[in-house]
Amino acid sequence: MLTVIATLSSENSDAERLLTELENLQQSSRQEVGCLRYELSVKNDAEQTTYLVSEQWASNEHFEAHKNAPHFKAFGDAVGAFITSTNIDVYKTIG
Repeated sequence: MLTVIATLSSENSDAERLLTELENLQQSSRQEVGCLRYELSVKNDAEQTTYLVSEQWASNEHFEAHKNAPHFKAFGDAVGAFITSTNIDVYKTIG
């Protein structure tokens, strides 16, 4: 099993647009085979909004399929112009 923690930030003026795209991605991703959990959280400050995406996938193969899914690629195309920072960490479950 894999746990994926992704953070994506945008200026506050683009936060709603990013949230809409993340919610669409969440809805599609939850339907994928191998998706065990897909949750969104948010943190705001005076200048930016940061979204935390917490995912669990049954296997690396499922996660790779997710990254190649049309809805994942469409998300990247839609938000690439206004994301100010992003970080993705992938953890392998032990035990």
